[in-house]
Amino acid sequence: MELRVQLQLAEALGSLNRWFCSEAYGRAIDDDDLLLVYYIKSGGAADFARRYEQAMGTTNRWYCSEFYRREIRDPRILWDYYMRYAPAGAVGRNPRNQREPIRSQLHMAS
Repeated sequence: MELRVQLQLAEALGSLNRWFCSEAYGRAIDDDDLLLVYYIKSGGAADFARRYEQAMGTTNRWYCSEFYRREIRDPRILWDYYMRYAPAGAVGRNPRNQREPIRSQLHMAS
């Protein structure tokens, strides 16, 4: 359980969540409590729980064990393997709550 908490806190306080939180608030965010609240409310915690369960599941354990050519049960190795090799949609690489790009009012001169 300790590893899970460490991984989730690292993600919640990490640069990607900090960027999304700052975008949502329109200013730089350095407050860890605010980052954690944003992470939970924006779905980051639920997404992490889904990914963690998949990483520790039998399918990932099988692929990871095949990759290393030995049985793998260590949670850290399973997580690292999952985050590196799982399909992009599975590991949350698609930014959550992505805003539409701001289109400038500049036009090409004719």
